[in-house]
Amino acid sequence: MAESLSVTSQPKKLCLSYTGGKDCTLTLHLLSARPEKYNIVSLITFTPATTKPFLAHPQHLIKLQSLALNLPHQFLSVTPPYVESYRSLIVSCNIDGLATGDILDVCNRFMDRVVESTDIELVRPLWERERTELIEEIFNLEFEVLISCVNLEKIKEEVARKLVGNILTRDLYENVILKQDVDGCGEMGEYHSMVLNAPLFKKRIVIKKGKQTISEDGKFLFFEVQECEAVDKS
Repeated sequence: MAESLSVTSQPKKLCLSYTGGKDCTLTLHLLSARPEKYNIVSLITFTPATTKPFLAHPQHLIKLQSLALNLPHQFLSVTPPYVESYRSLIVSCNIDGLATGDILDVCNRFMDRVVESTDIELVRPLWERERTELIEEIFNLEFEVLISCVNLEKIKEEVARKLVGNILTRDLYENVILKQDVDGCGEMGEYHSMVLNAPLFKKRIVIKKGKQTISEDGKFLFFEVQECEAVDKS
């Protein structure tokens, strides 16, 4: 009888769709904890070519995060028609799967439609999980999370000013955010964040100068990061 050979499967090669926020950074940590199954080879940030820079996720800060994480990163410019543009860019990455920090379907199955007719798997470890459970994981992992932007059409300005530019703490989450009629993780765009430190960060990011600013259209209060740097962890 021929001797059977055991075949060891290789971990799936993934890119992570990365904006620098708490959800995609939590996704990075959860998938990195399973090296036998997943290998995150790069961070990618999709940037619309025809719009102004993201207020909630400053590109210079995302680049600093990738350096702190010691992971390759690239900005990928998308153009209409967006489904086809995203698909072409993702396929060009030569990967087995695309990881995202999505929790809910807020864009009419957009990413599902992007990977349709491809061999690329959509990997979403936060999908439909309880918000309190996800926030608890973030606190337990001791993420340092800067609240970078609040939608003033969903949260009153006086409340927004208690959030923007501050670090997300348990007290701020329980006594301010949860008191609003919003998704606890901001999945409907109520608020956004940027991670300054986490277990996988080789360096931590320090904001040296910044200010609260209202967007030109008056719809958002965001934290304008004017000076920041990555420093050694003490």
